[in-house]
Parts: sequence; structure tokens; C-alpha cells
Amino acid sequence: MKYQSAVIEFDKENDTIDFIRQHEPPEGYFLGFSGGKDSTVLYHITKRSGVKFQAYYSCTGIDPPEVVKYIKNYYPDVKIMRPNYKGHRSFFGMIPIKGFPTKYARWCCDILKKDPTKHIPLKHRLMGIRAEESPRREKYGRISETKTYKQIIYSPLYYWVEWQIWDYIEKYNIPYCSLYDEGFSRIGCVICPFICNLKQDALLRHKKRWPKYYKAFEKSMERLWHLREKDRQIEQGYAKTVEEFIDNYYHGNQVKR
Repeated sequence: MKYQSAVIEFDKENDTIDFIRQHEPPEGYFLGFSGGKDSTVLYHITKRSGVKFQAYYSCTGIDPPEVVKYIKNYYPDVKIMRPNYKGHRSFFGMIPIKGFPTKYARWCCDILKKDPTKHIPLKHRLMGIRAEESPRREKYGRISETKTYKQIIYSPLYYWVEWQIWDYIEKYNIPYCSLYDEGFSRIGCVICPFICNLKQDALLRHKKRWPKYYKAFEKSMERLWHLREKDRQIEQGYAKTVEEFIDNYYHGNQVKR
């Protein structure tokens, strides 16, 4: 990967600050803030850049409560945005309407994360995307554009690797979410189809840590079963009972939809 050699060849902090300053729009940036380590570094270094920006956090309702508390305690200036789909503001209320999310049809990302901020008129958007995270993210490049909303996405940390993120946090003594110290390498949504697929250890850990979320999730799946999944699941041979239906989801069989 090209970025792996590039990280050794440049002064990451000054290069990133120069990049942010170079592309600063007159109206200021939109900064996507999740409370994770990458967006925390992005926020800090953008502040150092001296550019105009407003940070936004899409509160999905299924984020770890530790993340929400961290953001409220340390970043009171971040604007918290919440979803609203046909009058439903919770992920659990949306499932009986939208169906369960899968790896291949993650309506939850669009409705819970993207929709709440898509109409904010700041088209130049800073995101904490790093190429190292996945082949898909590597393809984005440092600057990309969303065709639907005509937003320009800037990824100042694109060439950074994980150890550099933690090195920066330590260097500037930046507070970070406590979940990292408890062994959680990623602190995204508590309930996610990617956690279920071949990652039962992660699933069990999440269920043990946040049981109320999973209790609410299973209740919403029961409503979905009785509203419109029961006949189809039985007819197609996917599940005979609601318990089997939910168990299939937990074992990564979400494609049977």
C-alpha cells in the first residue's frame, strides 16, 4: 500500500495542518465527530490549524453510553444531531418498519449517521478516515466527493497509521474514551451486523456489557417477526420460531431477508 511508505516520509503534523489550511472554505468546515480516537485527533489538530469549523456528532441511540458521556464532558461545543425516520427517533422503533440491517443493506448507517447532517449547508467536510483501516477506505483518497449531496470530503489523517494516532494523543495529553483502556479497539455502535458475523466473542462481550440495548433490540425483532417476517421466514425455511429468527441474526445469517 502506498500510504504505508508515505507515513515515514513526511512530517505528519505539519503536513496535516497545511492540508487543512490549504483547503479551508470561506464558510468553514463541517467536522464529523464520533468520539473515537481518530475524530478526537482530527478535532485537536483542526483546532491547532486555526481554521473555521463546526463539529457535529450523529447520536445514533445505539452508541456506547461511555462515548456519549465522553463527548458531552469534553466537547460541549460539538453539535449533537439525532435521527428521525417517519416520526421514529430510535433504531429500535425503526426496525419493524425498515427490517433488520445487514452487512449488505446497512440502512442504519444512512438513517442514523448520515441523514441527520446531510442537509447542513457546510459542503466541505473533514472526516477522520484513514487508509490503513480497510481497502475500501484506502480507495477514497485524501479528497473525494459525494455525488448525491455534492459534498467534498477531506481526510487529513488519511496517511496516518494507528500508532501515530496514539502517539499524538499521548504527546498532547488528550483525553480519550475510557473504552479503549478496557480493550475495545473500536467503539462504534453497540449493535452492528459486523459484530455478529463470525465474531461471536465480540458479540458476547457487547451483550454482557450493554444488556439493555440487546433486550430492546430483541423486542424490536419480535415486533418485526409478528408484523411481516414470520410467514416469509417459515415459508423459506429460514426460521420456524422468533427465537430461531433472532439466533440466525446473531450468528451472521442476516442475508436471509
